[in-house]
Order: sequence, then structure tokens, then C-alpha cells
Amino acid sequence: MKKILLPIDPSEYTKVAWLYALDIARLHKASLEGIGILDVLDIAEQAATFFPLPQGTEGHVKKEEELLADARKKVERELRIFKENCREEGLRCRAKIMEGRPDFIIEKESRYNDLIIMGMRNFFHFETKKRPEVSLKEIIGFITTPVLAVPGSYRPLRKVLITYDSSVPSVSAVRQFVRMTAGMQYEIILLTKSDSEEHAMAEMDKLEEYLSHHGDRPVTRRWISHSLRKTVGAEYLDQVDLVVCGKYSGKPVKEFFVGKFTNYLIDQNRTAVFIGQ
Repeated sequence: MKKILLPIDPSEYTKVAWLYALDIARLHKASLEGIGILDVLDIAEQAATFFPLPQGTEGHVKKEEELLADARKKVERELRIFKENCREEGLRCRAKIMEGRPDFIIEKESRYNDLIIMGMRNFFHFETKKRPEVSLKEIIGFITTPVLAVPGSYRPLRKVLITYDSSVPSVSAVRQFVRMTAGMQYEIILLTKSDSEEHAMAEMDKLEEYLSHHGDRPVTRRWISHSLRKTVGAEYLDQVDLVVCGKYSGKPVKEFFVGKFTNYLIDQNRTAVFIGQ
């Protein structure tokens, strides 16, 4: 983990994402890449609602310029705060403003980063909408970089739930996660859902043995045969500091498929989630 992407918007989620990024950047001596995004198409569409085209062309252009200038001013302020924070912490960083669709920009920038840290709720359209968006669901569907999705409050990493089904995405998520947290100390809970307890325990034996090579951390194991979502929601989301999962379980139905369990965790917005790719 030497380069971390931090999409920045004027929200509390960005402040929380910064705290998580700070922990990981310190651990790996990593560089932070902060990007502020201006969705110019969204702003143009919003301006058109004030002055419908083509009759209101002149007014539309003026309104669009006003909205864009205001948005740019706010993004510049957030990036300035980001750079000041990095400087105070002695972290290497770069900050820039980009124009376009947030999901497209984040996907493109993620190709050259080892990790994305962003809120489970986003305000990329802060200039035109007051309510938060769940842009994360759109983004994780087609990126290849792991994502640390954070809720609205920060929790130090002390207890981690790894949801594991021995599928390729699940295995990949665990491998990416242990690289991200190399050197950290925390408690691990392994949870797997399977029709066969014998098979589940055999798979967790292999996983626990693998984890032992990446640090001496206490491990608790549990097998269930019923709903993973109900179990995690009722017993773990408010008790653990992070959930590790793959983008989907088993074989994806299609290339850009995001699993129901992953979407469930995002919808709940109760604890941080590491989504492996």
C-alpha cells in the first residue's frame, strides 16, 4: 500500500475517510491522492431547470457559470484543508480537481492506486442536491482496486469480522486486507455460511493457517447454515470495527455484478467495510 486514493467532497464522510487514510498512510508510509470532482453535466442540467432551453439560453449559461464557480470554490477549500492536514502529519500527498462523472473519474484514477478510501454516502453533487448519494454501489461494480468504505463515524481498528466462503472474491479480499493491515494488531472473527459444518471448518482451518503467517492475532471461528445478512446485522455490525468481504460471492452472474451481501453492508452504513476486488 504505497498510494491511496481519497475522493473528497464537502461532507462529514470525507472527514472520517481522512482519519482512516491517516492510519493506513502512517503504517505504510504511503502517499495520498486527493481528488475533488466537479460533475459539470449535473450542474448544467440543474441550471436548465431554472432557465429551460432554448428560450432561456442566456439565463441558463449565467446560472450554470454561477453554480460551477460556487462548486469549484467549495472543492478548492476542501482540497486546501486536505493538503494542510497532510502537511501537518508529514504525509506525501497530491490534490487536484477533475471534471466529469464521479464514477468514471474514480474508476480511472483507481487504476494507479493501491486502495480507495471513501464514504458509504457521498456528496459529489453537493451543488445540486442536499441529500447524500450511494455512489459507492456504482463505483465498486467495475473497478479492480480494493475499497475501504467508511460510515459517518470513525472507529479504531480493534475487532474485524471476515466473512468467508472460500470463493475467489472472498480469498482475494482476505489477501488484500492482510496486506493493508500488515503490522496492525486486532482481533479477528471468521464467519462462514455453509450447508456442511465439516466443510466450513476445513476451509477455515486453511484460512486461519494463512492468517497466522501475517501476524499473531487472536482468531475466533463460527459456522452458520442460515442467513448471513441476518446474522451479521443482528450480532456483528454494531460490535465490530470492520467487515471484510468480496465484491460478490461465488461466480458473478455478469462482469459488473455486485453481491447482495455487499450491497446490504453499504445500505446499513453501520461500520467500515473492506471490499476486495
